[in-house]
Amino acid sequence: MKLFSERTVIKRELSDVRCNACGKEVGKDASGYLLDHVSLSKQWGYHSPFDGESHAIDLCIACYQKWIGAFEIPPAQEQLYVEERFAIA
Repeated sequence: MKLFSERTVIKRELSDVRCNACGKEVGKDASGYLLDHVSLSKQWGYHSPFDGESHAIDLCIACYQKWIGAFEIPPAQEQLYVEERFAIA
């Protein structure tokens, strides 16, 4: 004899991302993928103002540009996509 039980499975899916600074939706492209944005997470250690807390924020590109524009020392930049050009003789 087979005995069966019922289970309810809850699946979490990312449906939207909102910018923590301006509150606007990050948005999706024509294929349904999220547009580029910045996600930061930090687990704070002892002797900090946020002792034992975990913070997570998301910023749209416009708010990220404003934020880094206020930095005394700008973020280090590295070009990820290098276009090689060959001379044809």
